Amino acid sequence: VSSSSSGQIPTNEAPAPPTVRTDAETNVGITSATLNGNVSALGGSSITARGFAWGTDSSFATHTATTTESGSFGTGTFSQGVSGLLSGVTYYFRAYATNSTGTGYGGSDNFTAGTDTTPSRVIRLFEGFLIKLFSGKFKLLQR
Repeated sequence: VSSSSSGQIPTNEAPAPPTVRTDAETNVGITSATLNGNVSALGGSSITARGFAWGTDSSFATHTATTTESGSFGTGTFSQGVSGLLSGVTYYFRAYATNSTGTGYGGSDNFTAGTDTTPSRVIRLFEGFLIKLFSGKFKLLQR
């Protein structure tokens, strides 16, 4: 390696967005889950934001939300919880990280929110009655 006239050692690496991997989700419940990611390379400058794009659309074009954590981050794993999920619905997510050059994205992963197994009761109102509408009023008639 030879030095340049300025005394700096030239490099052939141009700054790039971070290298990000999407890891498997954890703690999946009926209405919440933990999303996990990993930044394996900074791309030349520190990370200023990281998070997850997630929703019910596998292409992330519609029905997508994001979580964002701002600060100064290096390489390593990170996770964020999401809530307000619907029982039995499949959600897609991918990790991302942003530096001064751009945003790097991990691959897409998915999970299905847990199923609600809470026992429920059925209340039968007006069982044994016939409901009719007379002159704009409802009338209950015994069968």
